[in-house]
Amino acid sequence: MSLKVSSVSCYRSGYKIIDNISFELKTGKLALISGSNGSGKTSLLRMVAGFIPLSFGDISFNSKKEYRDEFFILGHNLAIKDDISPEEDIKFWSSYLGSGYINGVLERVGLGKLKKTPCKYLSQGQKQRLVIARLLSSNKSLWLLDEPSSSLDRDASIFLKEIINEHKNSGGSILVSSHIDFLDNADIKINLDNKNVSS
Repeated sequence: MSLKVSSVSCYRSGYKIIDNISFELKTGKLALISGSNGSGKTSLLRMVAGFIPLSFGDISFNSKKEYRDEFFILGHNLAIKDDISPEEDIKFWSSYLGSGYINGVLERVGLGKLKKTPCKYLSQGQKQRLVIARLLSSNKSLWLLDEPSSSLDRDASIFLKEIINEHKNSGGSILVSSHIDFLDNADIKINLDNKNVSS
């Protein structure tokens, strides 16, 4: 399993936001995209997801150009409906992703006692936990995570690190953006401020 990003650049409104970035993310590896606000972290993730067109370069997963069924993306827009419960949310997404409902997933992220509560009553941190439950239910080999620790308290951030490590150890791959280096075990570090890739 391999995500290959080759000499990728991207312009938006005539402004270069990503400049000649290359890396290869293999099975059981974690790549961390860091940089200041506006450096292009989210744009790079969205290019990998196919949401933003490339200006130059090439991206493939397992040598395929089309790989939308291979990844789950956790972005800034949580897409949570106010009037459904966390349990209904997870059942919908599990069905949509074709992964099947996983019993106990809400308990695992700390939402077991709130699984019947309308989502409009959840705090921002609890909503973020719900999206992490979607991630656990996705059964996708490639995770694309955009600032996943935002709105999480210390315990939830520790839990997020644990499930990222579990996914790595089970042969999954993770590409994560963060303006803070909350992951200390990244196999590849992509710093968009100085356009440096290290492994």
